[in-house]
Amino acid sequence: MGSKKSKNGIFFEATEAQKRKIKKNAALCGMRQGEYILRRALGYEPKAVQPDAFYHFHKDLCDLLNKELTPKLEAAALKLFDEIYAELIDDHKQSVAEIREEVTQWQPPDYGPSSAD
Repeated sequence: MGSKKSKNGIFFEATEAQKRKIKKNAALCGMRQGEYILRRALGYEPKAVQPDAFYHFHKDLCDLLNKELTPKLEAAALKLFDEIYAELIDDHKQSVAEIREEVTQWQPPDYGPSSAD
């Protein structure tokens, strides 16, 4: 007989910004959120899986770079760079209020003794 795996739930609080970041990072690594959190907590550093768009952009960029440079080609390359940035690099920007809320969550108060968990 095989051994049965018992599952224990662990629950914790997270801000909306933290939840978004965990969800995004888990998706980038091709994992469920719980699996991602567990592996990170146990010291594993999962590698991000490149989205299909990365390979499409890479092919398009290679095709452009193998041609003679002309003003038309330069315009096409700049357009492609904008598309790459929008699809793969640009991310949700946090507002100042969201950043302040997130930072105050993990910074100890500047008065009194710090509490140990």
